[in-house]
Amino acid sequence: MLAEERRSKIQEMLARQSSVTIADLVETFGTSEMTIRRDLDELEARGVCQRIYGGALSLRIHQYPTVGNHTYPPYALREQCCAPEKIAIARRAAALVRPGDIIVIDSGTTAAYLAHALRNVSPITVISNSISVLAQLYDVTSVSLISPGGTLSLEGSLGPGGDMSFVGPVTAAALRGFRADKAFIGTSGLSVADGISNVGLFQAEIKRIMIEIAEEVILITDYSKFGRVSGFIVSGMESFHKIITDVRAPADDVERLRAMGIEVILVEPAQETVSLRPALLTTVPNLAESGRSWVDGSGQSAP
Repeated sequence: MLAEERRSKIQEMLARQSSVTIADLVETFGTSEMTIRRDLDELEARGVCQRIYGGALSLRIHQYPTVGNHTYPPYALREQCCAPEKIAIARRAAALVRPGDIIVIDSGTTAAYLAHALRNVSPITVISNSISVLAQLYDVTSVSLISPGGTLSLEGSLGPGGDMSFVGPVTAAALRGFRADKAFIGTSGLSVADGISNVGLFQAEIKRIMIEIAEEVILITDYSKFGRVSGFIVSGMESFHKIITDVRAPADDVERLRAMGIEVILVEPAQETVSLRPALLTTVPNLAESGRSWVDGSGQSAP
């Protein structure tokens, strides 16, 4: 078993339970204690767990209010929350994309609005693990659309905060085979001191890889995410070249980020609404007529 695949499985275990022990992991994976210690050290460095004597503790922290039976607002509700701000952020982000660019877009509601805004920017290549992003662009023939494939995470299927996206070791391995001009990253929480965080463990890992493979990394997030820590730390703020947010972002945080050398772009909320396509499509009209192919990370395509 490859190291990254084993670490992904350890992450799954930490998502289901509050702690793991080195002894149990050695028995589960049939490897040495030294190997497991290195795995846990690496996962701790990624913000997935905290090392303790004999094992590790999960770092699942949920600071969002309860909505119904959810500790984190469901996707449909998040899509409507701060929609004017997200639409404006998405349009400003789309303006940074140039014809010929290869860009990577992660999952989340702001990412879906960005994909919708990119329908008129072409020709470009878009790499995304998000079903919502793919749904906005599948019929734009001038956009080369690439999905890395992997395990499909639906909301609630792999813990809270699922964004209908591909996650796991297959997704991670496929993404590492790309190099992007720009990465557009969303977040569940932003702390100037701690960086960005995500409520979903598996999405957090994919965000890290997207940051690694891009020449320029752009954070797209509305004011409501500032001052929050949610679930799993993805990356420190030093990973970002630009942040696009709205004018309601806390002024003190904006100044601190600018003092770090990060370009912070503030936008006014949009005045008009945008209707996004549903993420799960039962039909794909005119796909065959347009000659489009759906390509996943394995290199397989389907007409």
